Amino acid sequence: MTAPRILVVEGGTPCRGTVRTPGEKSISHRSVLLGALAEGTSVIRGLSDGADVAASLAAVEAMGAGVERHDDGRVELHGGRARLHRPDGPLDCGNSGTSMRLLIGLVAGFGWETELIGDESLSSRPMDRVAEPLGLMGAAVTGRGERCLPPVRVRGAKLHGIDWTARVVSAQVKSAILLAGLSAEGNTIVRERVTTRAHTEEMLTEAGADLTVEPWGDGRVVTVRASSLKPVDRTVPGDPSASAFFAVAGCVVPGSVVDIADVYDGPARLGYIDVLRRMGASITLIAGHPGTTTIRATAGPLTATEVHASEIPSLDEIPALAVAAAVASGTTVFTDVGELRVKEVDRLVAVADMVETFGARASIDGDTFAITGAGGPLRGGRFDSRGDHRMAMSAAVAALAAAPGERSLLTGFGAVETSYPTFAHDLERLAAGPHAPRALLVAIDGPAGAGKSTVSNAVAQHLGVERLDTGAMYRAVAALALELGTPLEDSDAVAALAGASTIVVGDRVTIDGRDVTGVIRSPEVGRAVSVVAANPEVRRHLVQRQRAWADAHGGGVVEGRDIGSFVFPEAEVKVYLTASPEERARRRDDEAPEGVARRDRIDSTREASPLREAADAHRLDTTGRTVQDVVEEVLSWL
Repeated sequence: MTAPRILVVEGGTPCRGTVRTPGEKSISHRSVLLGALAEGTSVIRGLSDGADVAASLAAVEAMGAGVERHDDGRVELHGGRARLHRPDGPLDCGNSGTSMRLLIGLVAGFGWETELIGDESLSSRPMDRVAEPLGLMGAAVTGRGERCLPPVRVRGAKLHGIDWTARVVSAQVKSAILLAGLSAEGNTIVRERVTTRAHTEEMLTEAGADLTVEPWGDGRVVTVRASSLKPVDRTVPGDPSASAFFAVAGCVVPGSVVDIADVYDGPARLGYIDVLRRMGASITLIAGHPGTTTIRATAGPLTATEVHASEIPSLDEIPALAVAAAVASGTTVFTDVGELRVKEVDRLVAVADMVETFGARASIDGDTFAITGAGGPLRGGRFDSRGDHRMAMSAAVAALAAAPGERSLLTGFGAVETSYPTFAHDLERLAAGPHAPRALLVAIDGPAGAGKSTVSNAVAQHLGVERLDTGAMYRAVAALALELGTPLEDSDAVAALAGASTIVVGDRVTIDGRDVTGVIRSPEVGRAVSVVAANPEVRRHLVQRQRAWADAHGGGVVEGRDIGSFVFPEAEVKVYLTASPEERARRRDDEAPEGVARRDRIDSTREASPLREAADAHRLDTTGRTVQDVVEEVLSWL
């Protein structure tokens, strides 16, 4: 299931039920990398299914590790240092900073040069904090500019240990150094003034690494020596960072009671719960399997508090906590959170924009961030994730916390695929009912020549979503019937063609792999398509595919004759385009006005899903109007 590109959320919809978040992302990344280094076969269950961890899997596979994916979700990794080799091309980390930083540490100990690349967002994120300590160990790590921006090249070397005191709170930097230390002579020491996530040292110890951990003031000292790793059999618990979004939803939406099951409860991972409890939240922890807990969050009034970065070492839960602060009474202050500026986006600015969009007030002073809450329900709004998965999920919770009847439109929501592709689906289950969050669907109907294709294409481009021309599907079936000499009046035979054929409609139209984009616009097909479209069995086959298309593409813009009235009666916006017969004939230079009128009669009187204007559709006459004018009016209805 593809995440919605745009999510529609109704405020005041309570969340009730149980949810399990995907496998903990940090543990998933490290399971993959350590499995590649381990001498033998590691078995991992519950691995995060997001694009970030997929990037780590693809990277180790490109370096020679064997990866077996099983239908039950189990992944087997066949690793060992002797198996690993220089990849044939760059390692593409996508949007995953964790993949890039940890992989830089891993490959630094091998005698080859590796290039690591990422998407536009990752290419703006600095890698100097990893490059500097690894350079002191003997590797050469280079990128663009002083901050070592990707693409990054790593020339591996014979490494030697260092004694490194962390300048910033970062489990990723610590992990990169420790991974490099597995190949280094002597002791590799990382000193943390503030304790960060301990996954790497815990998992290295489990895999047999020669590693020690000692307290050091409020932090710790981690020492690793050159080690050979053994394979493990691991079940990855639920991600606590992802659990924060559902816990906050349970706290801020009146009438909500949410259980988040099997959440990892290791050190420094559930600090956000202490913050919520200080704010007055009703949260109960119910012990589960060893190392996991079920978090129960119940809605109630919240008051402001002060939050220091040391409570949330990774800062990943700050966007969710910001929503709680936006609902609370008083001003919540987050201190020493400047590291938010170098996440997927400048999260400090993005979080401020988000809470103000939904009705709270925010201010930024250096590394300090304050939110003055609304003291109750928020308002609806339109917010873009900026390509950041945590901003998208936080905005969805903020939208639910709006007052009943307040509607929000969240664009760029597909960003959740990096970590939690099914987030919207899980949120929809918890907020079940007619007002549950849903993917945006825009249905554009109307007779031939009304401007559906031009307008739907422009609207889809503006919204950044996919578009489906259902008429092209019927034209493809008509073209195939004409090509094979199948009589159009033989309804069973034509329906059999529709059921057995693979039709793909996009920038090009193919049927059974053959490009028929030009063929389906021929006058012959134009005359035949209304007969084919009137075939009930053809419509049944194609309507199923149209609905499946919407699921697969996370919503979108769909045009046709019966989209709002029959195929997608639940569409958020329904548009019925029309124009004068003379104007429509002019636009369709392959048909005279009489032909257009004939098609209208056939489409309107057919037994199966006739051309109808949905009762709740916006009617728009395009006669004499510019495309831009029409598109702007359609967009105004969003």
